[in-house]
Amino acid sequence: MLNINQNNILNKITLIGMMGTGKSKFGRILSNNLNYIFYDIDLLIEKKFHITIKEIFKKYGEHIFRNEEKKIIKDLIFKVNKNNEKVIISIGGGAFDSKETRNLLLKNTNVIWLNTPINSLVERIGDGSKRPMIKGDTRVAIEKLLKKRTRYYSECHHRIDTYKLSQNQVTEKLIYLITHRNIK
Repeated sequence: MLNINQNNILNKITLIGMMGTGKSKFGRILSNNLNYIFYDIDLLIEKKFHITIKEIFKKYGEHIFRNEEKKIIKDLIFKVNKNNEKVIISIGGGAFDSKETRNLLLKNTNVIWLNTPINSLVERIGDGSKRPMIKGDTRVAIEKLLKKRTRYYSECHHRIDTYKLSQNQVTEKLIYLITHRNIK
């Protein structure tokens, strides 16, 4: 683990939260507005395997996916610290479940949890057919995942409740947090 000072991690932001919270969307928006490099861990995994996340789960299983996810995050953190890059990182909803990954991100980046209510998540995810962690009833699956993950997500440095906020309002809150160094 690289030791870095507080000022350095202020330039390294990780967005966490359930599927459908807008981590990738806001990551792209933030990187464009702040001139930060954007890394979407799910896209990096898909690029490596040349198939979708759902296909990776089906072909190799969740265990292989989670191991690859952990490795890519670890390698990315090493690279951005070495190069002192200003980054926005979007991780998959389950990546923060790993204690190793969670500790790595908490020590080396400022972690922001985009918290979105279940009703909004169900609406955004729809039938869940493109989401490997959704099996059966979407609402029940999301409730189960959220119950498990909330304890990990709550270790974040900052939480934004997106309920009743427009895309512009969430973006403004994120930019304010990042540029005013109010995190931690």
